[in-house]
Amino acid sequence: MDRDRLPLNLKENNERRFDRGAWLALAVVLGWFLAAVLLMGISIYYPTDGWVYKWDDTSAFTATDNISGLDSPLRSGDAVVGINGQQFSAERLPSFPPNLQPGQVLVYTIQRDGQAMDVEMTLVRPGLASYFNSLRFKISDSLNAFIPSLLSFLLAGLIFYLRPGNLGARYLVMFFGYYFSTNFGWAVSSLYIHSLPPYVQMPVGLLTAYSWFWFFFPTLTLLSLAFPVVKLPLRRFPLGIHLLVYGIPVASFVIGFSLTVLTRQTRWENYFVPPVGIIVLALGVVSLFGSLIHNWLTLREAAARAQMRWLVLGLGLGLGLPFTYMLVMVLIYGEVPSGSFDWGLWIFLLVPVCLGIAITRYRLFDIDLIIRRTLVYSLLTGLLALLYFGSVTLLQSIFTALGGSQSPVITVISTLAIAALSNPLRRRIQDFIDRRFYRQKYDADKALAEFAEAARSETDIQTLTAQLVAAVQSAIQPESTSVWMRPAAISPLNSRTMPAAQTNISLQERNP
Repeated sequence: MDRDRLPLNLKENNERRFDRGAWLALAVVLGWFLAAVLLMGISIYYPTDGWVYKWDDTSAFTATDNISGLDSPLRSGDAVVGINGQQFSAERLPSFPPNLQPGQVLVYTIQRDGQAMDVEMTLVRPGLASYFNSLRFKISDSLNAFIPSLLSFLLAGLIFYLRPGNLGARYLVMFFGYYFSTNFGWAVSSLYIHSLPPYVQMPVGLLTAYSWFWFFFPTLTLLSLAFPVVKLPLRRFPLGIHLLVYGIPVASFVIGFSLTVLTRQTRWENYFVPPVGIIVLALGVVSLFGSLIHNWLTLREAAARAQMRWLVLGLGLGLGLPFTYMLVMVLIYGEVPSGSFDWGLWIFLLVPVCLGIAITRYRLFDIDLIIRRTLVYSLLTGLLALLYFGSVTLLQSIFTALGGSQSPVITVISTLAIAALSNPLRRRIQDFIDRRFYRQKYDADKALAEFAEAARSETDIQTLTAQLVAAVQSAIQPESTSVWMRPAAISPLNSRTMPAAQTNISLQERNP
């Protein structure tokens, strides 16, 4: 039997079972942490210069942290642009002498404070202490990224523990398990990845540089197809869908990266990675919005529709707001300013929180109240801020034009005016939102009041029945209505029996 069509109690019992699929999801999560340990071992075994780098392309690598703790001629912020007289190029991978060994000396060409110079760099075998130093530097430099990723993973793990049989919970823990594991595993120096043997360099590159595209975003795609109901493609062709979203990107990246490593030419990587990455992102966006729209049009069960609204709330705020901010920053500045996006990583926590409520069905039907209050107070905050700054600017301009100087009284007056407007404006916004988005609730209160008033003075049963039907139609807008009244008992004073009213009231609600 289709799990999505089971009664609610049986469905919840099935979701609490730890079956083969749940073990597989757990194995995938643990696999990412094992991959982190593997990369740690690689970073310890092969010689490097003991520095961590960041880079935008392969023509320059900027040193950030000295994880070896040893004296070094490099400084944080130095840009390494060549080794042993060979300049780096965006068209080719960096060239290294063969068979690097600890103690070997390489001549770096660096850019420091706008000047080019050569320095001698002695290679070291990093060791376990260097790995923990790199981890410490990474966490301290990006604490606002580490803590949200940890909390997200803990929430996803709790949801998976409570509902291991739920397909959405499995993809959720895989999604955030990968997200959290990236804090630990990428210890291999970005410069010295290119010095590794090809059979090591290829899997390292696949696990570090490209895994966001072949695992992170495809898992989001599968999550959108699996919750709150499993979509037909995933239900009918589970193996085929997984091979499509995971297998094709992996195969493309393996081919492109292998050709790049073997030929040392980055053009092969450019041929494969950007097109596949764009397709993966497009597939994720289409599947996400397509699933939401399809669920909105087809779901009838009240619990499933409430789950969908929690999903929309979590993805809309947790992903939509940060994405919108990044898009605006890129359009204005060409990039996201450093450190300006830390709040977005905390907002991302709404994704596991909202999906956790939806999957576990904890306080499921509070969603309408939360959305309603979110709309009210978001609009209220925006309008009050606009009125406050507008009034301060306008009044200060007028006061300056008249008196020649600004006055702190204007700020006090504006603050008092905003405080006085707060409650009336909130009520007006709430009434507007109730009429525009919660019309059923708004009309229900009005209809019940009108029917109660009419029932006090009306004695004709047919008129009262018609008014009842009209009140029900106005309040909940069912597809059809019927009122069935039991025949009245035969009265000693009146031997006639009142016929049953045949006005339909079947409370089959329309989709909101």
